Amino acid sequence: MKRIKIFSLCFTVLLSLCALSYGADAKTFNIGALFPMTGPQAYYGRVMSRGAQMGCNHINADGGVEGYKLKLIISDFKNVDVMLALSAMQKMILIDKAGCVLTSFSAINLGVQPVCAEKHVLMINGGAYSPKLAEKPYLYSTKVSQNQMAPPMLRHFWDMGIRRIGIIHIADPAGEVPVETLVKPLWTQMGGTIVATEAHQPGLTDYSSYLSRIKEGKPDALYDISTGQDQAFIVKGAREIGLNIPMTVPDWNDDFQAIAGKTSENVYVPGDHFNLESSDASARRFIDGYKAKWKEAPDIFAANYYDAVYNMLPELIKRVVRKGANPADGAELEKAIWENPAFKTVYGGEIKINRDGSSNKPIAIFKIVEGKKTVIKQVVSE
Repeated sequence: MKRIKIFSLCFTVLLSLCALSYGADAKTFNIGALFPMTGPQAYYGRVMSRGAQMGCNHINADGGVEGYKLKLIISDFKNVDVMLALSAMQKMILIDKAGCVLTSFSAINLGVQPVCAEKHVLMINGGAYSPKLAEKPYLYSTKVSQNQMAPPMLRHFWDMGIRRIGIIHIADPAGEVPVETLVKPLWTQMGGTIVATEAHQPGLTDYSSYLSRIKEGKPDALYDISTGQDQAFIVKGAREIGLNIPMTVPDWNDDFQAIAGKTSENVYVPGDHFNLESSDASARRFIDGYKAKWKEAPDIFAANYYDAVYNMLPELIKRVVRKGANPADGAELEKAIWENPAFKTVYGGEIKINRDGSSNKPIAIFKIVEGKKTVIKQVVSE
């Protein structure tokens, strides 16, 4: 019995030594991720995390990058809780030693950016679109911003003969800034009229009071800059009070369509144009793999975070390691961007990072036709 106990103890010690030895040789690059995994915005967390995790899986299956395996560490900020995101960010910096964090939602990006800049943590945003995200150290976006989306959408409305618009937007930087700096000045410069502007709190299901005030102005179209399911409830609510006019929203997906149903007809969506029929080998690996695993097609948000993890970050790690520097140092990763700011993308060709932190990539104006996003115009990002 004693011999068995001694053998068991020796075996345990041996396993521990092996584990320590393996840990010393194996290198892991931790990637932090701030996503809304629960609450009313959980759709975004679901698809963003799936895209990012698939990117990690594919890189690791290919042998890693410069001796590193990628590990995704996700923190849930629930209903866009900035304090929760800040707490998670501290853990990622102090405990996880993440050199890069994937961020989403404008309020979250703006909330954690000063910390990331101070601690030298590279941020890659694939979901938020506020113009306020520009010119922020350590913050780079693969999602097109309202600076790029609003002008072509307004021009399209003008070409449709629309002259009077009502505006409804979320009462935070994601809505306030593009409305005041883009939509209002651009539309009035074009000669159009704004009949009403309504700012709303997020997470509601009844927007009838806001929409009724807009309806009184007799608009030709409705311009909505909201987030999450709010967009679907606004579309549905507008139709229910008789606002059967063209509308535009920042994005659309099957979850929103399930809420809006047939009321989504005559809704327009400007934004990233991800081609699910692409013949590019890298894109097909992502699209087909995503469909096989999750039984649904990837959307732009899944594609953006896959790009960040599969195409952009590994290239930056390679550049840093080849210089003999530490890739967990976000300052080195940021400097590496400017060696060549063009990166491969599952959107086709290359995505170029601009000096203000935005990116150039394919954009389209979509129209909801029988419940499906249909491309009606392709646009060159500005």
